Amino acid sequence: MTPEEFGRFADLVQECCGIHMPCDKLGLLNNRLRRRISALGLDSFATYFERVTNSCDRGAEMPHFIAAVTTNETYFFRNDALWRHFTDTLIPQWAARDGGRTRGPRIWSAAASSGEEAYTAAILLLERLPGARERGVEITGTDICGAMIARAQAGVYQGYAVSRVPAPLLDRWFTQSVAGHYQLHEAVRTLARFEVHDVRDDFKGAAFDLVLLCNVLMYFDAETRIRAIDVALNALAPGGHLYVGDVDPIRTLSEMSTASNLHFVCPGVYRKTERAHQPNSPNGPARYDGAINRASVRRVPASVS
Repeated sequence: MTPEEFGRFADLVQECCGIHMPCDKLGLLNNRLRRRISALGLDSFATYFERVTNSCDRGAEMPHFIAAVTTNETYFFRNDALWRHFTDTLIPQWAARDGGRTRGPRIWSAAASSGEEAYTAAILLLERLPGARERGVEITGTDICGAMIARAQAGVYQGYAVSRVPAPLLDRWFTQSVAGHYQLHEAVRTLARFEVHDVRDDFKGAAFDLVLLCNVLMYFDAETRIRAIDVALNALAPGGHLYVGDVDPIRTLSEMSTASNLHFVCPGVYRKTERAHQPNSPNGPARYDGAINRASVRRVPASVS
């Protein structure tokens, strides 16, 4: 892959997925796309670029392109500190709401990949929230890659993915096959649903108690991070929480101030206030001094969804 070819593909990745690829990722992109080029029997990167951008072929090839260029490194119980906060703080709060009569929490796992994060939440809720199933717990996992959504729905994992699951939970919620795969029990799978979605697009009608936006912001440029945070904030119910991963240090980014009613709780944890502060309120946090240019935010092609 020449630098010129890399530039064209990097622009396409940015357009379709919102992922920023600096020049030092040339080797990575080269290797990932070469496998797809070989599978199609093509002879060059130029030919493949024509295939993935041609109006006749784009709809069929774009999902494969997205699957090739997105990173899907994940496993159960990733980000230990966040799951401790989830178990020790959020679940007791949800259990105490209205004397336990309130509906179960609504949770969105954004950029969910193959579902490990959403299912970790489901396992902990079944373990720690009395009557979780009867409360109508709702967990929604989304990802831009349709192939990952299919894997999440299947709920079959290899040893690496479950390597951090405590042994009692592994025995209780998984069945190991002769081939060494781990099938997640139906009781867990039925708590979560999965769909294709781009974190740059509004989640219409959402009012989530928790949005998990973990280990994804690091792949975006500043504009896309702003947009993703804005989408997450809009999807949160008042009093809801936002989780980000330990590789997503958004507290140090100027765009965090766009969320004028999103407050830092502890590393990786933010809370949306019950009511937004007025812009000039002396008690409110600083507001962002620039507007988000929504029109300039690129969208996923309709063929992907």
